[in-house]
Amino acid sequence: MQRGQDVEICPGSGFGPCAGIVVTGKVDDAWLSQPNKISVWRIVGDFDGTRLLLNGGAQPTTIASQPDYRNPCPDLQRPAPGVNPGERLTSEVEAFVREHANRVAGQWWDRERQTMVVWLTGEVAELQKNLRARAPDKRVCLKGQARFSEQELQSARLRADRILSESGAVLSSSSLDVIGNRVVYDAEAIDADTRARLAREVGDAVRVVAFIDLLQQRLEQMPLPAARGDVRLVTSKTRSNEGMAALGRFSLHYDGSLSCFFLQDAQGQRLLPVWPFGFWATSNPPQVLDYDGNIVAQAGSTIELGGGEVDIQHVRSANACGAKISWIGRPQRTFPLPH
Repeated sequence: MQRGQDVEICPGSGFGPCAGIVVTGKVDDAWLSQPNKISVWRIVGDFDGTRLLLNGGAQPTTIASQPDYRNPCPDLQRPAPGVNPGERLTSEVEAFVREHANRVAGQWWDRERQTMVVWLTGEVAELQKNLRARAPDKRVCLKGQARFSEQELQSARLRADRILSESGAVLSSSSLDVIGNRVVYDAEAIDADTRARLAREVGDAVRVVAFIDLLQQRLEQMPLPAARGDVRLVTSKTRSNEGMAALGRFSLHYDGSLSCFFLQDAQGQRLLPVWPFGFWATSNPPQVLDYDGNIVAQAGSTIELGGGEVDIQHVRSANACGAKISWIGRPQRTFPLPH
């Protein structure tokens, strides 16, 4: 995205402010995103923690496409009215899935054609005949030749979790992609050694989409952005905006004796904020700023944070700022200080 005089590459597929990486070198106009047109590219260069100096080519790519839930059965293509499957259809399919649990790769609802799809490994012609004989009035489509069953994917996921944890990869999220028949991880960064190990031990059952893909160094060697401000904040390890969806309203305070910021709720409870990646703070004046240097909130102001509450023991911080509870979130709105 064009950000003032700079071009910045951001994670995800949305358009808006982010804790991105500034790209230096010749940037083609075709790479740039607009609010109504998101361009996703894979670019290569030398990374110093803040900037990427281009030294290689660029390739257009995709992060995620809209999944196609259309069923593959030719005789079940007629659109039908309705929204959700009925209880009887659901119970019939659940019974069938239990009977063939070792072969089931996933199931989904084709709402437009009011058809339940069950994907299995191997051939399904005989199973389709048996299912329709048992439930002749039900719109159920069996799809065969899945590469992996759900049980195999869950097993691969456990192995991948261990590999990614041992490598130090920081994950934003992971999910079972039923349509793609694989486990998908969104990561802040990954290195070539970890990708090679995943390929050896789990094959193509797992896909990792990483914002930063280190081609020559290991993850522990990845440069970090330079520290800013004189007050250390607890921040997220990833640039992703994903997270919990609660909304909290707090007052922001600075504790000079402990050199930290804390939130206070309506009951007077102190909470330790975990800010988005790249946020920083100063003590004089006491204020929190975002990755681009914009003031987010000043001590004494009221702020709304989208996110959620977690126990302090789950937050790695040497300074809890006197709090026993933490709030992990992203600022939604700040109310200015009264004059």
